[in-house]
Formats: sequence, C-alpha cells, structure tokens
Amino acid sequence: MSNRKRLSIIIVNWNVRELLKECLDSVYRETAMPKEQFEVFVVDNDSSDGSVDMVKAHFPDVHLVANTENVGFGKANNQVLDQCRGEYVLLFNPDAMAINNAIDKLLDHADQQKNVAVWGARLLNVDHSLQRWTGGSFPNIMNITGHYLFISRLLSYFGSTQSLYLETDVDVDVDVDWVSGACMLLRSEALDNKLFDDRFFMYGEDMELCHRLKSGGWRIVYTPAASVVHVQGASMKSQEGDILLSSLKGLRSFYTLLHGKQKVWLVDFITILGFGVRWGLYSILGFFTRKKHYAEKAKSSLSYIHITQKIIQQERKLNDCLQQKQ
Repeated sequence: MSNRKRLSIIIVNWNVRELLKECLDSVYRETAMPKEQFEVFVVDNDSSDGSVDMVKAHFPDVHLVANTENVGFGKANNQVLDQCRGEYVLLFNPDAMAINNAIDKLLDHADQQKNVAVWGARLLNVDHSLQRWTGGSFPNIMNITGHYLFISRLLSYFGSTQSLYLETDVDVDVDVDWVSGACMLLRSEALDNKLFDDRFFMYGEDMELCHRLKSGGWRIVYTPAASVVHVQGASMKSQEGDILLSSLKGLRSFYTLLHGKQKVWLVDFITILGFGVRWGLYSILGFFTRKKHYAEKAKSSLSYIHITQKIIQQERKLNDCLQQKQ
C-alpha cells in the first residue's frame, strides 16, 4: 500500500480530558519519527468533560471517533482497527505518558525480533516506581492464590517467574504470557484483522488477545528498555458500579475461558479471602498508625469483597434464568 505507515496509535478515552492532552503531547514529543510515518486515533467513549472538543482544538491531525455511549475498551479499539495503516499498532491509555523516546525504543525492539507479536513497556507510577500489573502469567489457581495471599511476592525473591503479575523489576527482556493493554505494541500481520474479543467490556481482553496470539506460535515480550508513566486507574477514581465490576470480572472471565467453570467458585473464594486479609491488615495498620491511606485501602478492599459477591449473585441469577427457560 502506498499509504502504509510505520505505526498506528489507538487511544481510548473516557472522561480524562487533561490526562488525554498530556498523553497526546507526550506521544508527539517523544516520537522521533516524522509525523507522516505514524497516525493517531482517539476513540472517545461518550465523555462529558469536553475531551472531544479538546482533541479537535489542540490536535487537528488526530483521527477522532466520538461514540454516543461507552462501548468499553475492547470494542472501542476494535472500531478503528480496519482504518489502521501501520506496520505496528500501539494501544495506549489516555492516562499514560511516554518518556525517554519510549515509542521509538519499542519499535526498535520489534524490528529486531520478527517472531514477537506483542511488546509491553515498563509501566511506572507517577513517582517512577514499578507497576507490577505490566504483565505476567496466565491465571491459574496457584498464581491467583499466590497473588491474593501475598505468596507470589515472597517467591519472587527466590527467582519464581510464574506469578500472575510481574513482582519485581528486571533489566532484560522477558518472555511472558501477557502484557497490559495500557501500553501494548502489536505487529499488524500477527493480528490477522482481529483485535479484542467483544465479550470483554474492560479488563481481561489483553490476556485473551495475548493467549490467542501465543497459541498461534507468536511470542509475547515485556521489555524494560521502554518506560511509560501510567496514572493507574485515573478514569476509575470517580467510577463505581459496572466499571469497577469489570476490573474483577475480566480476570474471572478469562480464567473461565481457559479452565472452564468447574473451579470458578474457588477463584471467588480466594478473591474474597484475599481482600478480607487486606481489609483486616489495613484496618489494623490504620488504627495504630492513624494514616489515612491505610483506611482508604481498607475501605477499597471491603468494596471489592462486595463486588465479588455481586458477581456471584449475578451469575446465579443468570443460571437460574437459563434453567427456567430449559
């Protein structure tokens, strides 16, 4: 194709206008390649904070899609895949900011290893500490238990690499099962015109995509050579209900996809137990230290217990409805 690009960047936005502006500024600032070699798509999921007008006013070169409803992360990315002309497709969160030429470094790595379909960058918190949910292993009972009961973090000090999430920082590229969709570089030829599974509204779709590609013989690699600051959960801070529900449903749904429904009850039990341990621990620490962030973590842990219980109740109602129809 004569209009082929080196890179297509897709950013799905929901009500984080100022962060989206910083994100787009960083993309153009930290990408050394000429503008004609890459393209940027912003898919807005019916934001009410003026995000669409901001993009129109400040970034006229961006291909903007303004949805009239929140269709979720996966579907919003899928919307523009067939318009992408890049040799590579970069999925980038609106609350992420590229630093130190991260995008170019990802592309350089991708050019060097043709059998890798997906590259994940080193995600950093605002204070530049490591975010462990950058990538990891596909979920099973052992690593889910290890994650929720803090066992994986302990085992990581003895060299274990089978944890659900990356537990420690590394200084070399690592083959993993999955990387976070917050910053995911994809080789277009590996996608075969298919991106995310529409059954996932938000969370879990990145695992499913990586599993599909890995099953097709491609490698998934996390590299610390490219760093991205990720204001984790920025668009989630003011959200409750269905969006927070998705954060636990995603992992649970992908586990079910891999292993079936037989042991989902055990996943639910481990999840509730893990958040129960956290609630007790943070409550005690908050009481004795009087530090506000421990009280906030205790409250958050308790809310996730209620969310897990809600997921279980929803599934029971759905199963009852299906049995009545039969």
